[in-house]
Amino acid sequence: MKKALLAPVLCLTLLLTAFRPFAEVEMIKKRVLSERVEILIPKGFEVMSEQQMDFNYAKAQSRPSVIYTNSKEASIAFTYTDNTADQDMINMYADNFYKMYSKQYKEAKWFNNGVKEINGRKIGFMELMKPELGHEVYNLVFFTDVEGKLLMCNFTCADRQKPEWEAVAKQIMASFKSNG
Repeated sequence: MKKALLAPVLCLTLLLTAFRPFAEVEMIKKRVLSERVEILIPKGFEVMSEQQMDFNYAKAQSRPSVIYTNSKEASIAFTYTDNTADQDMINMYADNFYKMYSKQYKEAKWFNNGVKEINGRKIGFMELMKPELGHEVYNLVFFTDVEGKLLMCNFTCADRQKPEWEAVAKQIMASFKSNG
């Protein structure tokens, strides 16, 4: 009798495992930008080497201050700019960035954009799929002021990995904390 029940239970377990959503990604708390910002980063993400950043951003006007990645599958880049910023300017930055990205990436598919309050701070954001080097890339760009300057954060992954990483990207944004 027990063996007769075991086979259907085992089959059901295998089916449920095969069709479950992507596994939860374990997150760890990190302090970045000389301890100015606290944010959750997926466990296993490591800081990209200076050599890799030089290679990836050789033709860029500026490169991120730090990038966490998991072997190029997904990454979160932090760019601490010289642009003046405060909480009253975040709506303006959000409008300007949306206009600039819409103009620059006419083929982009937009999911959302605007300003949210996260942990007591205004955070501007843009969520889109844009063409990059012949394929589509999912981007969740979010930004706010940190110590009077604009901080830009950009989570990216390939379009085919969006189902796995979209919720993680939003969890990273929702975890953002700064001293101001």
